[in-house]
Amino acid sequence: MHKKEHIELYGFLGIGQFGGSVTRKFEETGYPCVVANSSLEDLATRNAKNKLHFRNGQGCHKNRKKSKALLKENIEILIDEVRSKMPSITTLFICASSAGGTGSGMLAAVAKILSQQLDINICIVTVLPDKSENFQSYANTVELFQEIEKLDCIGSIFVLDNSKNKDKMKINEIFFTHLDALLTNENGGDYGCLDRSEIDNLLSTQGMSILCKLGKDNADKVLGSLTANNIYAPMETNKVIRYMGVMSCNTNVELDEIYSQVGTPIDTYIGTNSPSNVYMLAGLTLPKTRLNEIKAMAQTNAEIIKKGLDSAKESLFDDEMDFLGAFDAEVKPKKQEKVSSLDILSEFL
Repeated sequence: MHKKEHIELYGFLGIGQFGGSVTRKFEETGYPCVVANSSLEDLATRNAKNKLHFRNGQGCHKNRKKSKALLKENIEILIDEVRSKMPSITTLFICASSAGGTGSGMLAAVAKILSQQLDINICIVTVLPDKSENFQSYANTVELFQEIEKLDCIGSIFVLDNSKNKDKMKINEIFFTHLDALLTNENGGDYGCLDRSEIDNLLSTQGMSILCKLGKDNADKVLGSLTANNIYAPMETNKVIRYMGVMSCNTNVELDEIYSQVGTPIDTYIGTNSPSNVYMLAGLTLPKTRLNEIKAMAQTNAEIIKKGLDSAKESLFDDEMDFLGAFDAEVKPKKQEKVSSLDILSEFL
């Protein structure tokens, strides 16, 4: 299938500021895309073809409860927008930050609703906050993943991590390069072909997924790119993996070292004669270790904030002093009534 034909099968819904940013390159390349936000100011920064402003939305300032209330008002409008603007998609990538307000509050609910309403595969693309963030960002992330963990109706979850690169926009660009290379599906020869059905099976596999793309001269760096030198949340060391997809520049693909490090999959789909080396790990467990680090940062920040708020309630001074009356004139004693000489004398008798 030619790229221009299959590109209509994969749609992108960006919710919130991160969602609008990470979907930019996909839309520019031709993938169907809808960008939705509660903030008109954020929407104005994105030159998108299909924009949706949530009715009565003025931004959510990282308030997930406010975001959910807005979704309740706008869910039917959102469903209609996705259905009308992406009529041919079989997989929808819903992109939203875990730390923000609009996207974090809506992501899990939207994923479940659209999976049911559209009867298509849903993938999640989210991003974790780095150490420069604050309590609200960390708390939002923990709450979102508590919701994601309960979803049983979605496929791949791509967890980007802002701690992996100081330039957040660079992370978005790299992710586009990785996913587009997989979806473009340029491979195939006598020694194997990673076909469309195998790609769709990878994308519909529940759990965290990791991608990498390397030039033909860097095949020896694939393992490092999958396990450490990447833009994704660190994978757990439990070696849980369901499937692996490979598009290799070579005709002979050695995978023993990768299996020893990431685990043995149920199956590995291998394609050869690719212009670049593209690998996908699917069905990994969610990044529990990294998420617990974020939870610990939220707890530490909460204790610091509570201590500060409690100290703000204390009196400014330890004791009291009447400065205003310190130099008031002394009050003269009242003049005693005049008594008789006999009365005075009686004091001495």
